Amino acid sequence: MTNEMKDLLNEAFYAPEPKNKKAFLKNLRPREISTIEMLWQQASYIRISVWLFAAAIIAFALAGSYFKVGGTENFIAMIMPFTATAAVLETKRSQKYNMLELEMATRFSLRSVVFARMTVLGVVSLIILSISSPVIALAFGGKVVLTAIHILIPYLITMIISLRIERSALGRKTEYISSAVAAVVAITVYWVCNFEPGIVIKYTSVIETWGLLIVFALLALAIMEQWKTINNINLEVLA
Repeated sequence: MTNEMKDLLNEAFYAPEPKNKKAFLKNLRPREISTIEMLWQQASYIRISVWLFAAAIIAFALAGSYFKVGGTENFIAMIMPFTATAAVLETKRSQKYNMLELEMATRFSLRSVVFARMTVLGVVSLIILSISSPVIALAFGGKVVLTAIHILIPYLITMIISLRIERSALGRKTEYISSAVAAVVAITVYWVCNFEPGIVIKYTSVIETWGLLIVFALLALAIMEQWKTINNINLEVLA
């Protein structure tokens, strides 16, 4: 092909410089969203069963307090570990459905997604605690802080143990091991409250004296385990 022919072809198929190119490319970029918007988006991906379970706990606390059902506080303390299990299982959904690599390539990092879901479920647990504790305490003549501590300790223990086990080789192979942890904690609470009055008296005394310190220590451990779980995500992708 001669140079003259090349010049003719270039003139015939010349594409003019696109107008407003920078504005067009800018419009292609996804808009920035706030932390609240991201949390709201991730809340919609949490399974409906988790929301129904949380609503059922609140409903039982309200009904049990209204009708003065004995053992309402102990029942809520027994059932709260399973809300911790729900939070742990939500962090494993990407791994369960083999979506780790895909979600790592999306707009939000997988770490951000897991952190957002943990935050949402943490807020849900806080709402349950904030409603149940004062209602039960007022209905049965107890102290709100002590009631909240009694309910919160089994939840935090389950969260700490479950997150640690889920990061292990056994936890990666066994999907619902955190449910077994919650069941053991719940059974322990039931057994102590119904068959070991001596332990209950000592436990109550310890809670009245050191309850807040125990909760803060367990909360710090739970946050540490959550942080380790989030930082462990990239290792699971590479494994």
